[in-house]
Amino acid sequence: MLISLFLVTPISKQKTVTVSGTSTTTSDAVLTASGIKSSDYFFSLIFNHSAYEKSILKNDKMVKEAKIVYHFPNKFTIKVKEYDIVAYAQTDDGYQPILENGTHLDVVGASELPDTFLTINLSSESDIQKLIKAFSKLDKDLVSQIQIVSSANSSTTADLLLLEMHDGNTVRVPLSEIVEKLPYYTKIKGNLTEASIVDMEVGIYTTTETIESEAAAEKESASSESSDENTESSDTESTTESSEETQTESSDTEVSTEAFAVDGASDNNPTTEENPNNMTSGMQVGQQ
Repeated sequence: MLISLFLVTPISKQKTVTVSGTSTTTSDAVLTASGIKSSDYFFSLIFNHSAYEKSILKNDKMVKEAKIVYHFPNKFTIKVKEYDIVAYAQTDDGYQPILENGTHLDVVGASELPDTFLTINLSSESDIQKLIKAFSKLDKDLVSQIQIVSSANSSTTADLLLLEMHDGNTVRVPLSEIVEKLPYYTKIKGNLTEASIVDMEVGIYTTTETIESEAAAEKESASSESSDENTESSDTESTTESSEETQTESSDTEVSTEAFAVDGASDNNPTTEENPNNMTSGMQVGQQ
């Protein structure tokens, strides 16, 4: 009876609701996500608090956990825990925050970016999700040392990543092996005396951009020399073939000349049948 009388009084709907634990999201956003209305009885928040908590998780992507705590006589605190933003995906419109659960938030402006952050430049959403999952298994301090993640565009290892570190070093590591191999970087970097490349594609070794550039130049030079030798060899073969063809043509010409000489001799010495008078004249000279 008393409860019924209480419910019909304005006091039954009077309540104060505050929010704690927000960092990226806002108190207003959490209250809106909860669905709590001024017309709701405060008893409903006490006995049906789980429904409001689920509503917060459903409607606010930033909230990882939500709990409504009651304080006598009519005060409530919504305690929330947010997801961490582990990286930002660079898009044509700006930077898109990516939460630790892989959820993408709306693009933010440059003024909303932290002083240091991790940028992911991968086109495959599947690879992004795999990378975020891998980050959750790595030490947070190690992940915080990464500045930019891009594809290495390797022809031999499809999932090879290029990690640009805040200290100036670069790490090459397959996405499928990043959890196992990247922790070694913590030990390796202490022995590096200059900006280096730590290659973890096959085994683990260190090199520098200068060394790789020199090796590439030598390879290109050797390839060019080999190409020139092949060209010279081809030219020599062509010259030999041309010479042989010239000799063949010369031989054919000589044969033709000989044939012409034989034919000519036959024409300059007519047979007796062709010039019988000459034969008779000769015989007469002999008789005298």
